[in-house]
Amino acid sequence: MREEVSYGYKKILPSEKRRLILGHFDSIARNYDLADTLLSFGMHFYWRRRVMQRLKLKPGQVVLDLCAGTADFGVLASRVVGPRGKVVVCDISRLMMVAGQEKAARARVEKRIHWVQGDAERMGFDNEAFDAVIVGYGIRNFVFLEQGVREIYRVLKNGGKFMAMEFSIPKTAWVRDLYRLYSFKIMPVAGKLITGTAEPFYYLAESIRVFPTPEQIRALLTANGFTNADFERLTNGFAVLFYGEKREKL
Repeated sequence: MREEVSYGYKKILPSEKRRLILGHFDSIARNYDLADTLLSFGMHFYWRRRVMQRLKLKPGQVVLDLCAGTADFGVLASRVVGPRGKVVVCDISRLMMVAGQEKAARARVEKRIHWVQGDAERMGFDNEAFDAVIVGYGIRNFVFLEQGVREIYRVLKNGGKFMAMEFSIPKTAWVRDLYRLYSFKIMPVAGKLITGTAEPFYYLAESIRVFPTPEQIRALLTANGFTNADFERLTNGFAVLFYGEKREKL
């Protein structure tokens, strides 16, 4: 029997999940930023700032914005690492990166960013290539989560930092009930009005609910070599920051 993986509430073949995920992001690339801002009520700006605060990048560092989408983190990181540093933006969707390139040009940091279309679970980068790896809303879409975590660990330098921002389930019961109504009834309709398609937003709502708990992700990071692995809930748990470091060799 061929192996199947979770795609929201369904079980499908890995190749089919990759195809569907790519199709989703290609279909919403042009209006992704607008949808992200409106459907998160602008909270993602605060969440991204919190990631950067915790990451504490330094001028001259080399950073990977993985599953980068339209390169929000890539643009933020490029401002910190400066002209002596380097940012690599990597995403499976070329159309998302095209939108990101326009954003980088507007921010006047396009010369500091290198663009690579690729699969997060099968990266072509050298071992120990990056001082930091940032993933925004991406690990939930991995076909094989542990394989993706191992790849991130592989490309990090010794002592390098990993930070991932991901959607999650609110902690308060009545907020969870409202969020479920919003996720399955309101968000897909609003998403279709903004982007022209509702399917990616139905998948988003389901995938949040089948994704491992923050405690399970922390255990996974620890089991795959990360030290100081932990998480931070933001805005009642609507988002979670996961982080860890690659152990330095003695």
